[in-house]
Amino acid sequence: MHCKKFIWLFFLFFSWLSQANDYHLNINTEPMLPYNFYSESNDIVGINIDIVKAILKRSNISANFNIYPWVRSYKTTLSQSNAGLMSTARTPEREKLFKWVGPLASGKGFLYKLSNREDVTVKTIEDAKQYLVAVVRGDIYQKVFQDLGFELNKNLILFSYNAEYIKPFLMGKVDLILGSDIVIPYMLSERGSDISLVTPVVKIPDTQGNYLALNNNVPDEIVEKLNNALVELKADREYQQIIERYKKQ
Repeated sequence: MHCKKFIWLFFLFFSWLSQANDYHLNINTEPMLPYNFYSESNDIVGINIDIVKAILKRSNISANFNIYPWVRSYKTTLSQSNAGLMSTARTPEREKLFKWVGPLASGKGFLYKLSNREDVTVKTIEDAKQYLVAVVRGDIYQKVFQDLGFELNKNLILFSYNAEYIKPFLMGKVDLILGSDIVIPYMLSERGSDISLVTPVVKIPDTQGNYLALNNNVPDEIVEKLNNALVELKADREYQQIIERYKKQ
């Protein structure tokens, strides 16, 4: 009797282990330098892509990655039972819509102006309402700024992804852009410019960092394995090495 019970428990354990090893995620994201983007060789790379790949490897979980506009990535993740979404702000409105792994890497968010734009004077969020601010369509910051009283096509303009608004910003067609101490140096470097070209003018409200948001049908043990792997990764040098690999001065 005890032997049969042992065999049954042994079978259950290895069935669970096999399920975890065989589990596959379909992870969606948006183009957002330097967290998630296409490399010159058309590979999907970036700080948070590399972090998630590292914890997937540690967890023996496979995944494929897709880059779409933010709204499509968000809707696809809600509709697919094995899907994930990154790099995602964890907000009260989204809390019960997903299961969460994180936080991943993120920077300190600011509104930036061109350093030579003496006509743009901003010390507070209220001051920023006098100017045209660029954000990503469907991103959490669209809601944040609209909740703060910004109006679409008056002082708020939407783009499909963050790298799309850098050109009109540099041309002076957009007054202020949303970015961070990680994102802005990288975007400028990609265009042959450096951080001295811009000035952070006001800190923006915190949105609880970047996460991997998983569809609610993803098993809890998968979520737990990934969160545990992330804790281990952050305790290693590998986590900081990933961030440093993409940092621009």
